Amino acid sequence: MPLTYSSRGFVFVPAHSNSCKFLKSQNVLKELDPDDENIYMSNLADKYFDRPEEPEFDICMADFASEYEIISINKNIKNPKTPIKRLQTLNFAIKKRCNRKAIIRYPYFNRETDRENYFENLLSLYLPIRSRNELKKPYELFYEIGEIFDVRQQCIRRVKEIVYENRKKYEAHLKETDEMESLFNQLSVDMKDNEWAEIVANKEKDNIWSGEIELEDNPDFNILHKRKNKNTFIDLKQTFATTDEIRPFLESMNYEQQEIFYYVREWCTQRLHNPDVEPLRLFITGGAGTGKSHLLKCLHYEATKIFSRKKQLEPDENIDEVHTLITAFTGAAAVNVGGITIHSAFGIGTQNNTLSDNLSCDKLNSYRCKLGTLKLLFVDEVSLIQASLWGAMHSRLTQIMGIHSNTAIFGNIGIVAIGDFYQCSPVAASSIYSSLLWSDHFEYVELKINERQKTNIFFSQMLNRIRKIKKKEDMNKEDRDVLEKSHQRYLNKEYHPEALHLFARNAQVDAHNEDMIEKICTNIRIFYEVNNNDKEIKSNGRTETKKNSKPLRLAKNARVMITKNICVNDGLANGVTGRIVEFVENNNKDVSNIIIKCDSSKVGRLHRVSCPHCHGRDTICVMRESNTIDRLDYDSQSKKTTKQFPLRLSWAMTIHKAQGITVDQVVISTKDFFGSGMGYTALSRVRILEGLFLIDLHFDKFYCNENVDRVLSQMKIMRKKQLIFQESSQFLNILFHNIEGLKCNYKAFCNYHLLYKADLICLAETWLKDDTRLDHLQLNGYNLVHKTRACSFVSNHLLHSQKGGGVAIYFRETIPIKKNDSYAHVNLECITVQIEKSNIVVIVCYRSPQQDKKEFIVNVIEHLKQFNIDKNILLIGDFNEDSLENKSKPIETKLENLGFVNMFKDMPTTNSLTSLDCVYSNFILNKVQYRDVTGTFYSFHDALICSIDIENKEKESNKEIEFNDDEQMDTDTCLPTSLSFLEISKETNKRKKNTTVKSNQVFKKIKVLTNGNTRNNLLKEKQRLFLRNYTNIRKENCIERRRGTFSSNEQLSSIGLKKINILADGNCFFRAISHQLYRHEDDHLDIRSETINYLIQNMNDFAPFIDEMYSTIENYIQQMSKDGTYADHLTLSSTAVIINKNIIIHELEKKPLLIPGSDFLEDQLHLFYDPNIPHYDSVVCIDDTPAFLSSEHIVFT
Repeated sequence: MPLTYSSRGFVFVPAHSNSCKFLKSQNVLKELDPDDENIYMSNLADKYFDRPEEPEFDICMADFASEYEIISINKNIKNPKTPIKRLQTLNFAIKKRCNRKAIIRYPYFNRETDRENYFENLLSLYLPIRSRNELKKPYELFYEIGEIFDVRQQCIRRVKEIVYENRKKYEAHLKETDEMESLFNQLSVDMKDNEWAEIVANKEKDNIWSGEIELEDNPDFNILHKRKNKNTFIDLKQTFATTDEIRPFLESMNYEQQEIFYYVREWCTQRLHNPDVEPLRLFITGGAGTGKSHLLKCLHYEATKIFSRKKQLEPDENIDEVHTLITAFTGAAAVNVGGITIHSAFGIGTQNNTLSDNLSCDKLNSYRCKLGTLKLLFVDEVSLIQASLWGAMHSRLTQIMGIHSNTAIFGNIGIVAIGDFYQCSPVAASSIYSSLLWSDHFEYVELKINERQKTNIFFSQMLNRIRKIKKKEDMNKEDRDVLEKSHQRYLNKEYHPEALHLFARNAQVDAHNEDMIEKICTNIRIFYEVNNNDKEIKSNGRTETKKNSKPLRLAKNARVMITKNICVNDGLANGVTGRIVEFVENNNKDVSNIIIKCDSSKVGRLHRVSCPHCHGRDTICVMRESNTIDRLDYDSQSKKTTKQFPLRLSWAMTIHKAQGITVDQVVISTKDFFGSGMGYTALSRVRILEGLFLIDLHFDKFYCNENVDRVLSQMKIMRKKQLIFQESSQFLNILFHNIEGLKCNYKAFCNYHLLYKADLICLAETWLKDDTRLDHLQLNGYNLVHKTRACSFVSNHLLHSQKGGGVAIYFRETIPIKKNDSYAHVNLECITVQIEKSNIVVIVCYRSPQQDKKEFIVNVIEHLKQFNIDKNILLIGDFNEDSLENKSKPIETKLENLGFVNMFKDMPTTNSLTSLDCVYSNFILNKVQYRDVTGTFYSFHDALICSIDIENKEKESNKEIEFNDDEQMDTDTCLPTSLSFLEISKETNKRKKNTTVKSNQVFKKIKVLTNGNTRNNLLKEKQRLFLRNYTNIRKENCIERRRGTFSSNEQLSSIGLKKINILADGNCFFRAISHQLYRHEDDHLDIRSETINYLIQNMNDFAPFIDEMYSTIENYIQQMSKDGTYADHLTLSSTAVIINKNIIIHELEKKPLLIPGSDFLEDQLHLFYDPNIPHYDSVVCIDDTPAFLSSEHIVFT
């Protein structure tokens, strides 16, 4: 018997959805209809999904492939040892294997760089399913938190547990193999392409040779070892953040960062599906500490995730292709953002005379293989890049992409550049903005919210002023005082002895470092350069002194900095700092390695795997290196150079070297600043003002490059999306999102930049259980209504016991809502609410893919029957029916027959460009449209946003029509593609304005906004009039007092209003404004900051109204900038203008006073002022809706 017969069989399992299939034979294909899509032969996965509906076959695909063999139904098997079972539809049968189970093989996906495909493959293999539709996207999230009903155990179980249980059958030592796989993924990219061939060839001989040579103290081996890990063109591995690592970054993006994030994200999605889309050229700037690196990491992660979907669209694509790449000028900057240096990424030499060198044919082919699919390039710290390097990068990308055109730059690759031109510029070279490849091609956006110094607003504002101060401009007096105090703190020696010192020049840095090593360390060692024979080279009087020939003085516990890009991928880059732990000596008592504990534990993770000195320790070690800045420059000629440990002491460093770092304390010398932006760069390295210490004071050294303003003014500003949500009370702002897990996505959901602008937030697939505590899922200023899947279906329904599903509505507290619970149980996942005082019903609905469409349609119609025909209905949800498909769409067809129209019918609403989510309306829409689809990083579905006019709604009379299958509601055949809006009146009849007046005001508003300068002049004139008349108006203003007591609450209630108490901490005015705008007090600091900026920009307008207490406008602004300072009438007037609202001030026994901020009376915010405390409270209507007063109740200036 052949030995193969006695061996265990093996079978390949095409588990992934994009696995290859064979075409049917030519004879069969010829007989098929030309439009027939069934042209492929069935594979093992198809047969698995077609297995019999019996409990025995409730198994995973791996078990099915291993335990059963496929046989033809035409094959006649006599006396089979195991039963033969036919498949349900395919012409095959299955039979259990008699002997041992087969070994399975399956596709491999990189868990680090291709996570979605990895987890889809894992779930398909080891999770018992009947259809691929049972797997939920994103697959990683479904694997981590998903739950399904286990048919065999008759209970709900976690997906992760089931997969682990089945996986253990086929993968022994699962934990260890996972760790080995991760290590392999990290190390595999470091290997050169031909190294596998070298390993295979003469394996035994090589093993013996390498073993012998490692035992010798051979310096040549070190050179070979270094060259193996060289940062060559093959080595383009970036540090990819895991989902757990990047999720906090994504969830903490502020509003500015999210606007940019979703702008770039939208371009990536377009580029994925359309290669001809115009390349993105975006420059993201902002002061130090505004979160540029934070945003870069988020953008890179999201772009990488989006472009990884290309493997699903094109299954034959190489899994190692690079679609996104982060680069930076310096190694330290590259390490900070998980990228690589520009020089190593594109094979550009570090010397000026090598920038324009062309690649050889071999290297060019290698670069094209690796970078030929590059779509988006990130370049960090562009302010340090000289124009010549920028041009070399353009030439190299053009060469790699093979595009030679006068109009195509950077090889038509999308580029996102990040940096701040107000910080340090290149030393002795021109900046990139002087290049023709800059201003005319890039658009820019500026981040203004300071995240680093956000706890100290004054410090942040001072840095912003110094950032843009001109060379001949005097520094603000208050800023001078603050810097003088920092100098005094230095003289008092209030800083830590080892605090970082920053100097302009290397001579000062070296002097301080030498002083520190003498003070801090003992047993100082001196290291001279050595030649190739390891002989020390000591300088003498006849030898010309070079910078690199100076001996190194090092000791244990010394602070040091790496001075060479040893392995940027592993964090071992020029500029990385740490502390010496130990010296390793060889047999000759010479130091061969220096062990260092770096400040960041992430540095050297790959190094520690293979290093015998650092394995199991949180350290790295360095050996002597040739005198080149980057190992990329190491070649055969490097053998003639000397070698030294790539270290220098780092208790002090130059300001250029410190760009990009953040510390708690910094000591700065200003006397030798020699360039623009140095002062600002140095000051902004510290988190808090109390950590700033100045050795000396030279105010004239603080100045910016005045060319930057001109350059930025010539650049195009990033095109922001049209504002969809309308601020006027005549519009209802609605956001709908299939959130795919409210609990797991709650943080990201709460931080979503459009969330709090919506009046109604409708959600599907909340995945909540009946026992979930909803008080942990509340939104400030909103009420929550939720319904689980189990509550939506009767107990014997298929979906009742299935996990997932669930719908919810958050509605603003100021909008009165009535929940409709009166309808019978119709097996429909939906929530129905009615907006009181209006004729609008909102139904949020979700249809599971497992629910039959016919059943769903019948249940929806049954639910709609309870509403009167004159009701305006919004049917919102995810019906899992693609409206962009050319196939039959029964749900859409039926709803259109009933008079409903999908407002988002023509728009993709998911990552795969399908349109599953919808907003149906049964009333005629106006020609004006406010609708859009905006992406989210935490769900497969996009969010739908629309703003609906609720005061100009129109509806045809359909009172005779009922919801019957034979009869249909009329639909407007001339319906425009643009959207119209519902109208909900939030005002009481007492204050409601007539339609004519409202229409005139709206017309007036549109007309005025077309001329911004005219509007500003009119508002400023109103503002000046108010400030001139303010004192007299307060004296003359009073109302008739009633008999008896007359409290503030009684005064307000007499006109239908009430007070909302605000915290009394000196910020009460700004807290009250925040409450009026957002229904919470949290944004009071931002409002104060914006008000101060407005005062600074318009100082001349306010100067005449400053009283004797402050004497000057500068003193006034200084005082008002402080947290806890009470606001006066100047601040009130400024705030009214910047928020574009008329502020109505209520006061006891006085008529409400209007402070002008808007051209339209309906734009009102209401506060109550108590002069005795003094204190401001927020004012709303009795029913908690926004307050409004007509002109007869208000005093005008």
